[in-house]
Amino acid sequence: MKFRALSTVGLVLGISLASCDPGIPATPCPPPQDSVSGGSTVTTNCPAGASNGYSTNFGLTENPISEGGKWVAGKTAGLDWNNPQTVTGEVYASVLSGASGSRYDDSIAHLSTAFQTLNANQFAQGTVYRASGYSASHEIELLLRFSIGAHDAHGYEILWGVSGYIAVVRWNGSSGNYTAIYDPGAGSIPVPQDGDVLRAEISGTVVTVKRNGGIVARVDVSSAGNVWSSGQPGIGFWPVDNATPKNYGWKSFQAGNL
Repeated sequence: MKFRALSTVGLVLGISLASCDPGIPATPCPPPQDSVSGGSTVTTNCPAGASNGYSTNFGLTENPISEGGKWVAGKTAGLDWNNPQTVTGEVYASVLSGASGSRYDDSIAHLSTAFQTLNANQFAQGTVYRASGYSASHEIELLLRFSIGAHDAHGYEILWGVSGYIAVVRWNGSSGNYTAIYDPGAGSIPVPQDGDVLRAEISGTVVTVKRNGGIVARVDVSSAGNVWSSGQPGIGFWPVDNATPKNYGWKSFQAGNL
């Protein structure tokens, strides 16, 4: 969702994994092994997010997204929002936001706790799909510590506008109830290109946003008051007005523990 005419509230502190579809859990870390000489235990290094993670290239055509029950979707579970949909190789909004009367009915979904519950310190990462030459009022989103229930959607949204801006926002529950934590405006991130990778991490109260591996922003979400301490990674979309939902979305997604 776009935060028009809102000032920045937050305190700024300064690759895609292949998978078989309909999405597979990321490869778990190997367990520690005893030394063959009978000495101390060997500790196996494990990259962040490799354990208890998920990766998908969206190999199915579904509306709403499900991938075998691994997702909780905004319209299906939340009622007041919309569902993302997939075709082979892409996920995007199922409808224009605002068509139902509310401009804040983003198409959203998060990984289901029935499939896998992730730690509070987590990441979400997506690879951009953007049609050549496309320009509109349109945002794609990564969600952190997110939860969707009937008439309730809360957690953190990290958005990337197609014209080149980012923002970090806290969803507070009911439709349209949100707090802009970081909203630096146009030019705060380059215009997204097809194949760009956006990664959002949250550790403690700090959200770190990375584009193609380079840090774009660090934001302390506690600067805006209430902090969500649990929830799941996910995705979202906000196409409005003259947008074409399918022209801007994600073509792969990964999430896991930090």
